[in-house]
Amino acid sequence: MADGRYLLQCARRPRSLTARQLASQLSATAGRPIFRQTVSYRLHEGGLFARRPVVCMSLSPAHVRALLNWASEHRCWTLEQWGDVLFTDESRFNIQNDSRRAMIWREPGTRYRTPSIVERDHYRGSGLLVWAGIATNCRTYLYVFAGGSVTTVRYRDEILYPLARPFIAAMRTDAICMDDNARPHRHDWCGVIWRVKPFHRWRGLLDHRT
Repeated sequence: MADGRYLLQCARRPRSLTARQLASQLSATAGRPIFRQTVSYRLHEGGLFARRPVVCMSLSPAHVRALLNWASEHRCWTLEQWGDVLFTDESRFNIQNDSRRAMIWREPGTRYRTPSIVERDHYRGSGLLVWAGIATNCRTYLYVFAGGSVTTVRYRDEILYPLARPFIAAMRTDAICMDDNARPHRHDWCGVIWRVKPFHRWRGLLDHRT
């Protein structure tokens, strides 16, 4: 019983240890051989199963509250009002095969909890960073960044001016551009409310060229 509780604690800190590694660790602690199959069986009994981690940004309690408040404020919006919103985001894709061997131990129903999330894949190989935006009845072009880091200047020169600004100009003057979880800001540039990350870095660049 004590070995089982200790095993569950070890599997949760960190969650990425394999059953073989846990068996070796528990054998050294207990002073007797413990097999990998026994470890897997005990972990299943304790409600832990080997699963792929979710690759996404982990939300802090403050983010959760802000998103909930934002959703509550806009739950009565009409389709016409949502037609003034442009949602944008970036995603990175691996262009080589993933062995899918990176696993974690987690309980059922905890897929999107912080301990079960990794913010990026760590398997080897090159990848592509793409950007796109969607609105109610239309979408922007899919843009692929040509290597290198996406700096503030690159985001301005490759996204905001050639892609986002013409798209917003075709929408209503009170349009809202939402990028990830940034706070809303109104900018006198095209009368757009910008929600970009981090806004204070983009704002100086926009003012400089407006």
